[in-house]
Amino acid sequence: MSSTYRLSALVYGLARMWRAWRVMIPVVVVNALLQALLQWPPFTYGTGWLTVLTALGSAIVFALSFGALAAAALLVPQGPVRWAQVVGMLRSRAAPYAVWVVVWLVLVWLGTLLTPIGGLVVAALTPFLLFAALDGHRNPIAVDLRVIGRRFWRWLLTCAIVGAGLVVGSIIGGFTIFFLRPPLGVLIAWLIGGLLAWWVTTAWALIYRSVMPAAKEASRESAEAATS
Repeated sequence: MSSTYRLSALVYGLARMWRAWRVMIPVVVVNALLQALLQWPPFTYGTGWLTVLTALGSAIVFALSFGALAAAALLVPQGPVRWAQVVGMLRSRAAPYAVWVVVWLVLVWLGTLLTPIGGLVVAALTPFLLFAALDGHRNPIAVDLRVIGRRFWRWLLTCAIVGAGLVVGSIIGGFTIFFLRPPLGVLIAWLIGGLLAWWVTTAWALIYRSVMPAAKEASRESAEAATS
């Protein structure tokens, strides 16, 4: 039986996230270095196609990094996480994950167009969407809503805490980049942000796994229920 969380998903996530340190520390560091490089002043001053390419490169690096983060977080309840497990999950679910990343980004963009906080509302309503895509579910939106429905108060409380932390983190990150300037400020902001994202994503994954167990565990539970 894998462990998800007890009293607090965030507290338990902070304790269990280190099961994936072999994967996530290199991912956080490499992502921060690449993001800082893409924000190097000679590459980002001015406008035009170079600015578009650097923004696109930044988005791709982030999507790949978050894919590794989400895959590792899904595996955390089962025990220590290895690179082979993460690579195997990403390789087998790369296509649906990529599709749903684009869908999620479009939904957030449309929400932002409707209202300044619309994008945040969409993000709050879809914390389990990409987990479901990586988990192999055909309808990640339905799975996302199912998890929210089954863990509504846990979802609402976690959203409130993460939202407050996001506001504070955005202010601190903005000051860091403003005073230190790229690429050093960007590097520090992405390193700290990456560690926090690792923690929060693990917490969300624990909530998700409490409703949607891994395939092997779900099969074992079904077999036990059938024989009882």
